[in-house]
Amino acid sequence: MSILIWWLYVLFLGLGFMPLSGFIFRRFEDRGWIFSKSIAILISSMVFFWLNSMHLLKFVQKYIFLVTVILIVLNFAAFFRLKMQPIFKDINLRLVLIEEGLFLFIYLLWVWIIGFKPEAYGTEKFMDYGFITAMMRALWLPFQDMWYSGETINYYYGGQYVTAWLIKLAGIDSGVGYNVMRALVVTFSFCAPFSLVWQLMRDRFGSKGKEAPWVSATIAGWAVAFCGNFHYVIYGLIKPLVASIRGSEYNYWFPDSTRYIGYDPDLPDKTIHEYPAYSSVLGDLHAHYLDILFVVTVTAIAYAFAQRILAETNAEDKKKGPITTKSLLIEILAQPEIILIGFFTGIFRFTNFWDFPIYFVVCGSIVFFMNLWRYEGDIVRFLVVMGGQAAEAFTIGYIACLPFTVSFDQISSEIGLVHSHTVLYQFLILWGLPMLILGGLIVMIILEQLRWKRKMNRRGEHAKKSRTRVFLDLRMPDLVVILLGLCALGLILMPEVIYVKDIYSGEHYRANTMFKLTYQAFILFGMVMGYSIERCYLVGKKAGRIFALTALVLVVFTAGYTFKSVNSWFGNVFDPRDRVSTDASVFVDESFTSDYGAICWLNNKVSGSPVVLEAPGDSYSDYQRVSVATGLPTILGWYVHEWLWRNDTDAMNVRAADAQTIYTSTDEETVRQLIRKYDISYIYIGQLERQKYPDLNDEMLQKIGKVAYSDGETTYIMRVK
Repeated sequence: MSILIWWLYVLFLGLGFMPLSGFIFRRFEDRGWIFSKSIAILISSMVFFWLNSMHLLKFVQKYIFLVTVILIVLNFAAFFRLKMQPIFKDINLRLVLIEEGLFLFIYLLWVWIIGFKPEAYGTEKFMDYGFITAMMRALWLPFQDMWYSGETINYYYGGQYVTAWLIKLAGIDSGVGYNVMRALVVTFSFCAPFSLVWQLMRDRFGSKGKEAPWVSATIAGWAVAFCGNFHYVIYGLIKPLVASIRGSEYNYWFPDSTRYIGYDPDLPDKTIHEYPAYSSVLGDLHAHYLDILFVVTVTAIAYAFAQRILAETNAEDKKKGPITTKSLLIEILAQPEIILIGFFTGIFRFTNFWDFPIYFVVCGSIVFFMNLWRYEGDIVRFLVVMGGQAAEAFTIGYIACLPFTVSFDQISSEIGLVHSHTVLYQFLILWGLPMLILGGLIVMIILEQLRWKRKMNRRGEHAKKSRTRVFLDLRMPDLVVILLGLCALGLILMPEVIYVKDIYSGEHYRANTMFKLTYQAFILFGMVMGYSIERCYLVGKKAGRIFALTALVLVVFTAGYTFKSVNSWFGNVFDPRDRVSTDASVFVDESFTSDYGAICWLNNKVSGSPVVLEAPGDSYSDYQRVSVATGLPTILGWYVHEWLWRNDTDAMNVRAADAQTIYTSTDEETVRQLIRKYDISYIYIGQLERQKYPDLNDEMLQKIGKVAYSDGETTYIMRVK
């Protein structure tokens, strides 16, 4: 039931924000139906974020629901007040219904698949699930760090906040909420590129290519959501086949396609190059993954800006009045798309900081070239408007994210030059296919323009600019796709030149930089490939069609990655007997049998967020299972993660030593002082605590409080306050 409730709430949010979406995307045939959901989620959750940060409304369901309803009412009030009904006059209902059908199908399909391995256990799921369980207990922002009691989270937890906000809005359990959010991100990673590329292709060919938008949109959705890179084709298909022919065996493991540079062969330059399909299978609700809900949306908003500028400029026949202060203010401030671009990119500082500069540039490049075309020959107006719009977007984003940034210490900001580079053949294996398709599109467009101009010259005419052509005589959809492709190209080249310095050093020094930049490059390239393949097929001559079909076959081969990885990770998803649950918290019963009763007791009997001491441990270990499963803070969590977030190992080492003292000391007064220092309410003693501290002093611990829970064997909980 919770699965359908989640979908219905997302549907409710999308319907509620259709007036705003329809206005922004009024030249999209579906009026931005898919994007209305992500716009609704981000605006509603961030408005509540502000209200909660000012301690006006508690982080509870009734207030979340109230604020959401008020925002929806304001949407419809503006809709009728401004008489925006004509916006929906010619909406393509068939397209909307197909998109929603795909949305529901992919969502339910992925919920089903997740059920074969639902536990929030392994890799970094402890961190992601712990954030959510801690937020579910919280009433006020900023949220407390469950692994560093007394301090707020110093990481980009915006995506987990949105998840917790949706879970509370829907009124479902956090364990189920974790997994249905995973399914929601998968769904958006297909449907958002589908919607944007559908419209790009429709704008390029109009009604001439009736099937073209559907083909392009489907390729784009698959490329972003379910395809791997070409490493899978070579190492997952070709090498096993060759090995089989030779009578030997080659085993491919799906994470290999994300850990190639520096690993095969082993070199002192190990990097990460993940992509959505890998994230969807693995199941970590990380910042870069959750942001898929919003990054394609803001790209679509930038395209909606380009559509409007093209239409308005053509309507004016590019006649511009005199420059006045009023006209400049209107051109700068009265641009709804710029406002939303500023809001979205600003919030990326909170959800995934890397996406802030990336999509500020992606959207800015589209705005830049459309303004350059619009104000052709009027460099003063262009510079003033472009500068004003950039400043406006930056300011809006800065203000929108202020409740987060005021309590956040920047993790890393220093940039250095790399001292190693990707081996050329590895670079081409990872990125050669999208680069080839982008290059093919550019070459084909150049050849088309040359033919068009020669044709005009033979007629003795000048190559007059068509109303459908913009900068460099490119058609507007072609220009936008090329810009997306060039931005993606820049993102994969940048880690070959510079890197952002953080705690990772040595042979991993540029791993995080490559990871975050190329992840977004993969998304942008996926949309570029979806558009380019069908466009080249429709417009190209024989060579163009051969190129398009060859590219399509290669992309289809990379789509096998998802089938391979799903089978490897989840097992036989066609056998319902193997399906476990949709609840991410099943890991407690499955993997921590001796802790299960104690954790259930904490979840059922302890309200609020009192500090529960448990033994700290290394990252990616089983330590911190109590704070993760309950959301209750402890004095120190996964060491390397807190090191990354705070870069203060001295303070962390003090906390680790104090935890050891509490568990092992024979000095009662020292123990009591440390309990007061960290405001500890409960001390947890289980198998991991006994494993970490062989000299654990049960007698002392039972002197300083009262046993609140005991399983009669090795696990008990002391109440010390």
